[in-house]
Amino acid sequence: MKRKNSLLPMYQQPMAAASRFRLSKRSTLIAALALFLSASLIINYFVVFTKPSHISYAIADPIPDPPHPTLTSLIMVPGHAIYHGIMNESDLNNDEGWTLEEFQKGGQIKVFMNHIKKSIELLQDDEKSLLVMSGGETRPLAGPLSEAQSYWQIAQYYLSKTSSSGSLDRIATEEHARDSMENLLFSICRFYELTGNYPEKITVIGFEFKKERFINIHRAALRYPIERFHYIGIDPEETPKDVAKGENQNSLGPFEQDVYGCHGRLWQKKLDRNPFRRQHAYRQTCPALAPLMGYCPTSRTEIFPGTLPW
Repeated sequence: MKRKNSLLPMYQQPMAAASRFRLSKRSTLIAALALFLSASLIINYFVVFTKPSHISYAIADPIPDPPHPTLTSLIMVPGHAIYHGIMNESDLNNDEGWTLEEFQKGGQIKVFMNHIKKSIELLQDDEKSLLVMSGGETRPLAGPLSEAQSYWQIAQYYLSKTSSSGSLDRIATEEHARDSMENLLFSICRFYELTGNYPEKITVIGFEFKKERFINIHRAALRYPIERFHYIGIDPEETPKDVAKGENQNSLGPFEQDVYGCHGRLWQKKLDRNPFRRQHAYRQTCPALAPLMGYCPTSRTEIFPGTLPW
C-alpha cells in the first residue's frame, strides 16, 4: 500500500508557518497574563492580610470629643407628635401645623407646648443640665421628620425670645425612640454621647397620667436610683374621663406584663412606629448599656441583673 506524503504542498507551507506563529504568540500572551494575575494575587494578599508595624488603620469614623463634659443633669421631654408648620404662634397652636393621631386633635397641642416651655424653664434654672427632646420618625405622613426635631425647633423658637438664649447649645435631640421605654433609655445614651458621663439626675416632663409608667416600670427596668429620678406631669386642663382606662389598656398594663417591650404587642408597636426603617447605634456609642439594650427575658417581667453605670 502506497504511503501518503506527509509534506504539505509548497503553496500551503507559508500559511502553516503563519498559523504556528499566531498560536505561539497567543500562548505567550496567555502565559504573561497568568503570571501578572498570580503576582497581583500575591501582592494583594500581603497588603490585605499583613499589617506592617509602621502603618496604622482607622477602625471607625472620627468623632469629636463630647462638647458638654461638665453637665450632670438630664432633662427629657418625650415626643408625642410632629410639628411641620411655620414657626409662629398661629401655626404652633393650630392642629393643621401638626401631624396628629385622631385622638390628639382638638386640645392636646397646648399640652405639648407646656411640656416644652416647662423644660426650658428647668434648663434655665440649672446650668449643669442638658435638655434632650426624644422621639423618632414615627409618622409616615410627616415624612422623615422626627418628633425630637420638631420639639427642638419649638424649644429654640421660645428660648430665642428670652434673655437666656445662651442655653441654646444645651438642647439636643434623640431621634430613634419608638416608645416611652426607649425615650428614657435612649435619652440616657444621648446624654452620654454628648457629655461622656451618665446623668447624676434625671427629670422627665410629660403627661401626668404616664407618671406611674415612667417611675414604676421604665425607671425600675433600668434600675436607676429613684431618689435621683423626678417626673413632672402636665395634663390638659380637661382630661378625658377614659384617659386612665386607655393608659392601663394600651401602655401601663402591657408594660407591666412585658417590662422591656420586646414581645408581641409592644414589639409590633415599635415596628409600626419605624416606617422609615431607622436603626440606632447606641450599642456602640453607649457600650455600658449595650447588654441592657439586648435584654429580652423569656419571663417578660424579669429585671436585668447585669452591671449598670449608676
